[in-house]
Amino acid sequence: INNASPATEQNKKSIMPQIKENYSLITFSEIRSSDNTLLNVAKTGNPTGPDILFIHGFSQSYLSWEGQLQSSLKNQFSLTAFDIRGHGSSGKPTDPSAYQSTKLWADDLASVIRAMSLKKPVVVGWSWAGFIIMNYIRHYGVEDISGINLVGANTSLQGPIPPPPPKPGQNTSWLQKLTSPNIQESLEGAVSLVDLLTNKPIAPDQRLPNIVANMMTPYYVKKAMLGYPSDNSDLAELITVPVLLSHGTEDLIVSYGGLKKVLNILPNAQLSTYENVGHSPFIEEIERFNQELADFVMHCM
Repeated sequence: INNASPATEQNKKSIMPQIKENYSLITFSEIRSSDNTLLNVAKTGNPTGPDILFIHGFSQSYLSWEGQLQSSLKNQFSLTAFDIRGHGSSGKPTDPSAYQSTKLWADDLASVIRAMSLKKPVVVGWSWAGFIIMNYIRHYGVEDISGINLVGANTSLQGPIPPPPPKPGQNTSWLQKLTSPNIQESLEGAVSLVDLLTNKPIAPDQRLPNIVANMMTPYYVKKAMLGYPSDNSDLAELITVPVLLSHGTEDLIVSYGGLKKVLNILPNAQLSTYENVGHSPFIEEIERFNQELADFVMHCM
């Protein structure tokens, strides 16, 4: 630190006040899942309001939900988010089976609900978190949740669905690089993934923390999760709570066309289409997403 350049010092000064302001009202808890894996849980908002539980996606962290945790939603709702196993500040088991068990993923979600005393929360799952929610339903049902918001989420409710075909000129090597023990390759993969999350370029003050969070997920975790079984076609009839599907038409990771098929097998589901938006509508259209989420939560009460 003593040898930091003036440019580095200037960058530090510009970043630190923002971090202090943004996260001063978030509290953190360490809880344990059924296999003793530590889960880092962030909580903010109105402690007497309806509970919303946010679950981030593959190679991300609770920081994905900054636009919700730091929004006016916290005036009305109790907001909880956690780093899923292997990610962010949560524990990172080295055994691949720790990421390929439907029961362990289900237990993680159940443990957060129980330890944080959440009262029938609306569960918001982005991307890979769709699998986590399906695992929870498989093992725990829907008795302890009041609704589900699937955001750019892959659920495999109609069986495995291939990802959208790459656009002309799109780099498709990022996935292989993400699972490389070569740190430079892994970083290149993380940068490519972050840039695929939105249709419009992500703001610089969001892009860098997102890349850093991606790099906090070890290559062996990513590799194990990519080998995860993904057929949940037997679960549709168990989903009896309201479901909101929030999806961008330009999603390059989870097919919008495939999602529309899921709508047909969930009688309690409604679709909110985000035109010209990519994989992360809660980042690209924060105000609209937050308002629709608030309305959906009240509908589920």
